[in-house]
Amino acid sequence: MKSPLQVILAGMNVDAQALDEAKTRLEYGNDFGALNTLSKLTPETISASYARISRDERPIPELRNIARKEVEDARKINKNVIFTMGHKSIAEHAFFNIDIMGLSRRAVEELERKRLQSYTEKSQRYITLKGDFVIPPEIISTPLEKEFVELIEKQNKFYKNNLNTLIAWHIKQNPEMASNPKKKDTLEGYGKEDARYALAMATQAQIARSKRTPKFSTRKVNRCWKCGRAHGYLRKYNMCRICFRELAERGEIPGITRSSW
Repeated sequence: MKSPLQVILAGMNVDAQALDEAKTRLEYGNDFGALNTLSKLTPETISASYARISRDERPIPELRNIARKEVEDARKINKNVIFTMGHKSIAEHAFFNIDIMGLSRRAVEELERKRLQSYTEKSQRYITLKGDFVIPPEIISTPLEKEFVELIEKQNKFYKNNLNTLIAWHIKQNPEMASNPKKKDTLEGYGKEDARYALAMATQAQIARSKRTPKFSTRKVNRCWKCGRAHGYLRKYNMCRICFRELAERGEIPGITRSSW
């Protein structure tokens, strides 16, 4: 079974996909098309597309593509979300970004655990989930795979059967909000928020991740460039003690020789 996980480079300040399109058009001699694409390059399209992730179930690359075609609309979205609604966090995405799709809720929790970077993810409060889930590779093609899939499908069925019931309950409990068309979406969000607790951590998600300087220096974690290990880190060599020893024994670190006594 093919893994649904996708990790895509979104861009550094400007959209990487747009740069690829411009490059392709130049190679085919379409200078005007390339210039037209480059003229629309702005960090605003990335932040605007990421502002839609929580409420839009479409894949992130598709949202970025729409924002690139509608630059003025993207600017309006940024203005509305950042200044009117006060969600300044999306402005942090006008930096180095990657799109991560097809990962589980459990993987999302692990990614966001230390809050070292900026994240925007598909919200299970605003979007009605369709039952997509991730099967751990360790159990694929084993007897446990069938049991796992059956359990997830039962949970998804429970979610769908009770979603409308929970929404109706919130509408009944809040008649004043229910009478206001602008507040009705909020009540539906309450129902979705409650229903999602029936879903497994294997439920499929998508997230936009941006590399930025941590707000506090104590949040920065040095990791080995070779294996990613955080413990036993040697600042001078930018690696952990285990990788340092392995490379030193093979003579791959200049100036380091093995001592003997």
